[in-house]
Amino acid sequence: MPVGKVEALALKIYVDPPQIINETMITNTIFNISVKVDNIPADPGAVGIQFFLTWNSSVLNAVSMEEVVFHQTVPEDKLDNLNRLAHKVTVANASYAYTYYDILLAISDGYAPLSGNFTVAIIKMKVVGAGKCAIHFTDSIIGDPNANDIPHDAVDGFFNNLAPPPPPKAALLYVDPANVINASLTPGNNFTININIINASGLGGLEFKLGFNVSVLNANSVAKGGFIPGSVTPTTQIDNTGGFVKFNVSLSTPLDGDGTVAVVEFQVEAGNVRNSTLHLYDVTLVDGSGQPLLVNTIDGSFTNSRTIAGDLNQDDTVDIKDAIVAGNSYGSSLGDPRWNPDADLYPDGKINILDVIVLASHFGQSI
Repeated sequence: MPVGKVEALALKIYVDPPQIINETMITNTIFNISVKVDNIPADPGAVGIQFFLTWNSSVLNAVSMEEVVFHQTVPEDKLDNLNRLAHKVTVANASYAYTYYDILLAISDGYAPLSGNFTVAIIKMKVVGAGKCAIHFTDSIIGDPNANDIPHDAVDGFFNNLAPPPPPKAALLYVDPANVINASLTPGNNFTININIINASGLGGLEFKLGFNVSVLNANSVAKGGFIPGSVTPTTQIDNTGGFVKFNVSLSTPLDGDGTVAVVEFQVEAGNVRNSTLHLYDVTLVDGSGQPLLVNTIDGSFTNSRTIAGDLNQDDTVDIKDAIVAGNSYGSSLGDPRWNPDADLYPDGKINILDVIVLASHFGQSI
């Protein structure tokens, strides 16, 4: 029958299992596939079956083939009426064709025609390489007593022993600078922070909210950063009652890489509270088809309290306890599990000897 027929027919010849996807099936692994036929109609029934299967011989080789259906249905004392026209395997294919020498005798003796579901043959396969391939019917015939090919589907199998690709790396959305620490930012003064992205891949759209303490800060503006093309206009919202800004952008051409997504300007407000977390939440990244992308986030913070550089545990003294805090994140960089933005005293996105030098220059100082 023609390969690739669109309509689904009840009668089919197929490879079982339909898919073998297993990276542990390495070279010299032996396994079996079956060629089966389902739903042979009682009228007219089948008196002959033929198929030709091929595959990629650099991935799979055939070792042997066992005929099943005719040897199971023909009585032992009638096996001399079994006509084996083709029964051959090579490294690249298998050919099979069985019928009866005397069809009328087979019908009169009650073992023909065939109807129902049967295993036609079992083929022993050997893995010879890594790859994936179809186990493909290039020809199949299910013949009735009048020498007609009964319409049927021929359903290929599939083999794949390649290791699955690694999961996509998550993008990182973060506040930059991570910590705004400036005692001169008194009420009425303004400052800006960036919302940056690292490892964007196929980015088709992005949305986030950035929360803040309205007793400490109000947002003046939110604008797109240099990562967003000039022709694209984002949707933004500022809520100085609820304490958040919202940013949403859709991209007609997906983007890859790193850069600044948005720039937010804040004004410092009067009040006794002088610290605010800059919290990223309700963050969604999607690809060009609207499917979600993996993303991690890192918050920021603001304080205009009087502090000492290196006072990582905020006890108003730079001492060995702060050195231990820095040591716990030494060697990490932005996005690492051990990353501590407070320890990035030389603000370059990594904790190294420069940060330790800053801490050491204030060692022993207290407020």
